[in-house]
Amino acid sequence: MTAEATSDRRTRQRHERRDRLFQAAVELFVERGYENTTMEDIAERADTARATVFNHFQRKTAFLDEWSLRRRERAMTAVRAENLEDRPLREVLSRYLIELARNSLDSRAETVACMGAAIHSTNVFGNPELARQFGAFVARAQETGEIRPDIDPAQAGLLLATAYFGTLSSWIESEAAPFDLQEHLLHMLEMILRGIAVR
Repeated sequence: MTAEATSDRRTRQRHERRDRLFQAAVELFVERGYENTTMEDIAERADTARATVFNHFQRKTAFLDEWSLRRRERAMTAVRAENLEDRPLREVLSRYLIELARNSLDSRAETVACMGAAIHSTNVFGNPELARQFGAFVARAQETGEIRPDIDPAQAGLLLATAYFGTLSSWIESEAAPFDLQEHLLHMLEMILRGIAVR
């Protein structure tokens, strides 16, 4: 076996081990709650050593960061799959938010466990990665003349992210049926765009 093939195999095994740990953690967060799950529990569920967990996720909140990252990646994949990156901001953000809503609806128990924990255990309202993603969308739209030049894209991104987290938090706290998450997110988006778009 060549050195390159050995390296590829090790990389693949590392990714598989990380995925196994991540899945074990999410399952436990749903079953027992975030606060009631320890790193030892995750190691046991994943059938690996406790040190291995820390090699991949140095703290328990890192699992929440990974969970959020994977959701953002799925949303961005949906935008790219439909070639929307160069479309008007409303189209890009609508598709992105619809995909986030679908992820939440398809895995409500997981979303309640992980997003609920993130809101209480991490600084999601501080300067989240989601705000940077939204800010990048706004900056591109500003370059094309859609967004007023006096708007700070980073601040607009943070406003969008904060509104998203607030809406999702309300959905988590409510019964699923009467709260149309997608409709609420698109309504929130429309209100914010009215404030930052060129009239």
